[in-house]
Amino acid sequence: MAGFAIFLLLAYIGIDQLAPAGRNLIKVNGEDPVAYFGTTHSLLFDHDFNLTNEFAHLPPSGRWWTADQPQTGLPGSPWGLGYSFLEIPLLALGTGIDALAGNPADGYSPWAIFFYCIGTVITAGLGLIVLFPLLRDVAAYWKIQPADHQSAYALFVVPIIFLGSNVGYYAFSQMAHSSTFLFATLFLLCWWRRRDSESPRDWLVLGLIGGFLSICRWQDALHVIGPVLYDLFGGGLLRKRAAWWRSRFLYAAGLGIWWIPQVLQWKAIYGKYLTIPQGGGFFAFPPTHILQLLFSTQSGWFSWTPVVFLGVVGLCLGAFRAPRLYLPWLIVLALQIALIGSIPYWDGLGAFGARYLLSNVPMTAVGLITLYGLSGVLVRRGLSVACLACCGFTLLFAVQFRLDLIPLHTPLTYKEFISDKFDIGAARQRRAAVLTARELINQGNPLAAAEVLEAARPLGDDRDVELMLERAYRAAGRGAQADEASVRHRLILDSSLF
Repeated sequence: MAGFAIFLLLAYIGIDQLAPAGRNLIKVNGEDPVAYFGTTHSLLFDHDFNLTNEFAHLPPSGRWWTADQPQTGLPGSPWGLGYSFLEIPLLALGTGIDALAGNPADGYSPWAIFFYCIGTVITAGLGLIVLFPLLRDVAAYWKIQPADHQSAYALFVVPIIFLGSNVGYYAFSQMAHSSTFLFATLFLLCWWRRRDSESPRDWLVLGLIGGFLSICRWQDALHVIGPVLYDLFGGGLLRKRAAWWRSRFLYAAGLGIWWIPQVLQWKAIYGKYLTIPQGGGFFAFPPTHILQLLFSTQSGWFSWTPVVFLGVVGLCLGAFRAPRLYLPWLIVLALQIALIGSIPYWDGLGAFGARYLLSNVPMTAVGLITLYGLSGVLVRRGLSVACLACCGFTLLFAVQFRLDLIPLHTPLTYKEFISDKFDIGAARQRRAAVLTARELINQGNPLAAAEVLEAARPLGDDRDVELMLERAYRAAGRGAQADEASVRHRLILDSSLF
């Protein structure tokens, strides 16, 4: 697995050089990534939570949640501190290399940005390394025979999870998702191996891991109730020894330690130790977006990354066979789904798949290896084929998404969801025609734009082609043809799936 992690790092650098769709990977832009970087930079250089000078040097693309707060006048930063903490050593290392290379040692020079950006790949790679022993332990629990196949199945499932979920996509994105994957996996591994321990050290370590996970992304705090539920389902709490109670007290203490800097940040920025930094109305109960979150072609967890559906099925079957071991994590998963389903921005604001649920991917990996453990040889072979097919589907989705070949913030048509995956070339030509036509219209040449778009029509129905054609025809004074393009555009939208 270490070799695979190194391969990921090399692939990241190579893809950055190729710059698909004209976009490099090694950069810091947007709102979330700029805020994460700004927090890392401020902690390293200024030792505070004031991002004013960071945003002056590297402004976010939008100021939705980073607007100056009326209570303190400081820029907002509603994201957890965990990922920014992890990036401090890498930013410091890059800054040191910049100093040796004669670049300004200010944290903004090329080597500083490079080492900061590869942090997500490193944490994703470490997450995969940790995932392997977890899956091997689960395979051993289910006594997959022969015994040497336990490691083989674990070794198969690890890359399947990376490629078939959105972990692979967000390994190359400067946001906190790779850190949640790493620490959620580490948390599960530590708990699996020490779940019945009374050692104070074991439970303090588990608490520290869970506490750090909970400040990577807020919803990940729900993970920490999994061990509590396991203990509750075991019963007999009043008969537990004092050593057991001490270990669980240290678990709670470990969870709380990492929240000290988090509430200090909230106090510095929002003027309160406890707050919802995204503001009121961020949650709307009861949750109304659960079905969309799971099944929508817009960004559904199961529809975009179907391998996680197989993992959830495995978790459910595991709960029937070993309820005390699996049911706590099904409850944690259900609570996460309900929580994200209550957010108006459940789709992650145009994300690749359900990125808010990414920290649950290690659970689905456990479910997937459980399916292997509960199945016979023939079923395992069929499951392996299904896993490979799911990976292929999600990888093609990633290509579509990265090349801007599918619309955001809206359900997809069957063609966008299925057919275009097998004709990426035609989809790219249609996209190129739209971009060319837009430029021609802006240059005052709508007739030439219409000709480009008309040539793209035989390549397949495309909502953007028809929308741009309507614009071109109207600019050229061809009202009837503009109306026809508008009707075609509406018919395509009406054919959208769930």
